[in-house]
Amino acid sequence: MGFTRQARDVGVAVAILALTALVVARIGGESGETIVGTARAADGDTLTLDGHRIRLVGIDTPEMTQVCKRDGADWHCGAAARSRLAELLRAGPLTCRTKGTDKYDRWLARCETADGDLGQRMVREGLAVAYGGYENEEQFARAERKGLWGSEFDMPQQWRRMNGRPQEVVHEAEAGMIGSVLEALGLN
Repeated sequence: MGFTRQARDVGVAVAILALTALVVARIGGESGETIVGTARAADGDTLTLDGHRIRLVGIDTPEMTQVCKRDGADWHCGAAARSRLAELLRAGPLTCRTKGTDKYDRWLARCETADGDLGQRMVREGLAVAYGGYENEEQFARAERKGLWGSEFDMPQQWRRMNGRPQEVVHEAEAGMIGSVLEALGLN
């Protein structure tokens, strides 16, 4: 019985030291990486930068084949979202700050050009919905009936479900055990 208690005490001490090291590391540095370069749009919320697939965190856009209705006519809203992101990417060098990866091993990141945050622009222009961020921008787009909000559309998540497509989860970076511990402590 003494050995079990001693082993437990050692385990607790190791856990406390590891947690302390994690907290110090988190306070001492930024999470993720910063990548700068020229990117191309894969769809309305995913881009390729320096050989890495990056999913813009906090937004969700219609799928490339998704069709919405605007003024009674078909509007290829998924293709429109991709086209707008491609246009925004042509504004010059892009800076992305990664926040982990998603279940598809894409980096989750907030990205900006000299003209501002891409996710914020996409939601504010009504070509993306808020998905774990940018709720104020979505309220603006709704009020102004911009993009999707001036059309009849299925939310991207609902459209994927109805069309047998893989579901996206609200963007929380999968940073493994360390990320889970930091999240539980409110440090991530």
